[in-house]
Amino acid sequence: MKKNLLIILVAVSVIFSSCYKEGPVGPSGPRGADGRNGVDGKDGETSKVYYFDIELNKFKPQIYNSSWVTYSFINGVTITDMDIVMAFVNLSSDGNGDNYWQALPHNEYVDNSDFFIEHSFGIMGIDDDTGNDDYLAGDIMFSLRTNTGVAPYNPMNSTALLRYNVYILKGTQGKSAKLPDYVDRNNKSEVEAYCKSLALNSK
Repeated sequence: MKKNLLIILVAVSVIFSSCYKEGPVGPSGPRGADGRNGVDGKDGETSKVYYFDIELNKFKPQIYNSSWVTYSFINGVTITDMDIVMAFVNLSSDGNGDNYWQALPHNEYVDNSDFFIEHSFGIMGIDDDTGNDDYLAGDIMFSLRTNTGVAPYNPMNSTALLRYNVYILKGTQGKSAKLPDYVDRNNKSEVEAYCKSLALNSK
């Protein structure tokens, strides 16, 4: 009985296998619905680089604090307290007659004497020190002051230039920008190279 059952099963399997024939491939089914969009990644840091040649006659005296200031140079960019701002001025009174870039703030000693010009900068609306309200909040301000209270340069109404370079790292998504440990914020070459690398990577 068991032998007969085995023979029957074998015969049935042979019949089914011999009847199977592969037909032509059918048309593709309809496309499935798109999945949900993924979560957006975090924006990368962005940088701004500015070069200013400012005539001395653009600096206006602030009698109440014996300083000379100028501002309103950046259009379309509002600096916030989430950003890192690094500014440099080009000076020539290092005693050797050579021009050099100095990070701000900086006291420039003139003619190897005790007289110095204080070079600094600020962000309007964050650390405003002009006593005026004719500026755009978030703009940059450059300031000159001497330790004796006299005009920083003579004459101040000249077209002689002060050269500034400004580098801004923008904070993103409510987070403050960060400068890597390997970049010296007082070294113009390192700061410029890093900011330009960010600008290239953001394109």
